Amino acid sequence: MDDILNNDLITSWLTLTHIQMNVTNELEANLQAKHGLSLKEFYLLLFLSEAPEKKLKLQKLEAMVGLSQSAVSRLVSRFEAKGCGALERKACDADRRSIYTALTAIGEDKLLRAQDTFQETLLAAFPEKDVKELLDQMLRMKQQS
Repeated sequence: MDDILNNDLITSWLTLTHIQMNVTNELEANLQAKHGLSLKEFYLLLFLSEAPEKKLKLQKLEAMVGLSQSAVSRLVSRFEAKGCGALERKACDADRRSIYTALTAIGEDKLLRAQDTFQETLLAAFPEKDVKELLDQMLRMKQQS
């Protein structure tokens, strides 16, 4: 019985990660094609838009975006190098060593347009009934263990 449960759990996990990988690839392709944004850049804009005063320290962004501090710094630098004006860096008044990355009005507009593409992609990619069944099945397996 445990072997069957373990195999079902592994199969469900692999199915879920496969779905997630395919949707991530689709999001990346659509954001890149329609807005010139990578998925990480989209997340960066999103997290900044949700932050107080629409700014965050790089250290905070690294945990949110899921990258190392140096990778987040490179991401912000590449984003700034595009010259689109979506982000700006600001020195922290309380600690001159700290730097904030702030979302500009241009960045907010870019994010709003990209969010439409993000949601359209999710709605098209997710067979809602199948995903709900998969998640319900995984929940039942978790409750049985």
